Amino acid sequence: MRIELFVLNYNGAEYIVDCVESLFQAIDKSSHACQLFVIDNCSTDQSLPLLQSRFPQLRIHSMAQNNVLCSFNEPVAQSEASIVFLLNNDLKAESNFIDPLVSVFQKADDVFFAAAKSFLFDGSYEGGRSTAFVSFGLFGTSCRFKNYEEYINRSGITFSAGFGAYDRKKYLEIGGFDDLYLPGRMEDADLMFRAWKKGWRCYYEPTSILYHMGAKSFNKRFGVRGTMEIAHRNTFLFMWKNLHSPRYWTAHFLFLLPRMVWMLLRGRSELITGFLKALPRLNLALSKRRKEKAINYRFSDTEVISFFAHGS
Repeated sequence: MRIELFVLNYNGAEYIVDCVESLFQAIDKSSHACQLFVIDNCSTDQSLPLLQSRFPQLRIHSMAQNNVLCSFNEPVAQSEASIVFLLNNDLKAESNFIDPLVSVFQKADDVFFAAAKSFLFDGSYEGGRSTAFVSFGLFGTSCRFKNYEEYINRSGITFSAGFGAYDRKKYLEIGGFDDLYLPGRMEDADLMFRAWKKGWRCYYEPTSILYHMGAKSFNKRFGVRGTMEIAHRNTFLFMWKNLHSPRYWTAHFLFLLPRMVWMLLRGRSELITGFLKALPRLNLALSKRRKEKAINYRFSDTEVISFFAHGS
């Protein structure tokens, strides 16, 4: 079985060397034939010279433009691997990282994605096992669902995670990451949502372990407030593209204004500005919605979300 690992990099000079070094160590320990690639999103710092001098064997895809996570789509299409690992540049892998995730795909044919257990660099649990929900008219995902502590060390289904291993053919069949959400946030949830509707499954495997710096590049580029605005904008775009249930839409419209008023009373305007920034992309979201509706999915939006009704 051919395995390829892709690390997405943009101006990651301060941390990508540690990331790549840890992945080469994991490759050395893996029982599978693995190759490691860096996808560079038009970096302007010293990350590429650092990588080339430290790891001359490393293969680098240089992208013509920075499409954030969508930059994975082209190299994955060019790959001939069975399983592709799509990873950020601000993480470090433990040496046992690869094989437990590969084993998930060997157990069943319907696997789309396998996620590792992720810790922040301070050692606190970040996630990997998550649930999906619609609450007061807005879609969301969470690794902090009710009694989540009981599931941290248990294998099981997950809704989404920011990085992990994918069945390459299935990834390409549903089109990979969607550029509707650029520069990012919610595109991983969108991808997993489409996979679950197809009848494919996403799993969490806690014996595979990663450490993640966590949102540093986004916060550095957009600020904490700007990152929150993008997250709210893309949540609206996700709703408008993907959800069809009359129950969800009734709740969406019913609670939209009260949500905005409540956030204003708390001195938080990011929800409102996120909504206003989503409106110029409404036509694009509706166009993608029409295309999605024409696809013969196995499960509806309500059925997928019901899989996680009691936690993941």
